Amino acid sequence: MSLESALRELGKEIQADPRFAALQSAAKANDADEALQAQMQEMQLLSLKYQQEAEKGEEASQDRIAELQQEYQDLYTKIMEGENMKNYTAAATDMEQMAQYISQMIGLFFDGQDPATCEIPASDCTHDCCTCGGCH
Repeated sequence: MSLESALRELGKEIQADPRFAALQSAAKANDADEALQAQMQEMQLLSLKYQQEAEKGEEASQDRIAELQQEYQDLYTKIMEGENMKNYTAAATDMEQMAQYISQMIGLFFDGQDPATCEIPASDCTHDCCTCGGCH
């Protein structure tokens, strides 16, 4: 089997995984959620207003900038508390974990580990490299 064939098989397996289906379903639910879509448009408008105010330089109203930042944060919080967005976030997190697992396994293969027996080592990674004792 060629490398390209193996990658395409991996792609088929990823898309057959229930986590992939869950993410697709959650994305469709978000797209169909009219209230969520209106909130997302409102967020874009707030972002535009913020940018326009900030571009005024020294003439920009710091009170208006703070007000827009607060409105944006409040709306963001409201969006993220919605059921559809919670479902999407959970599904996206699951897919990200799958992607990290695949990446870590491929890293082991590149390090010369036996693909049939290698395991991802347990890690207490803090994502701060100054605490790193090495992954291997």
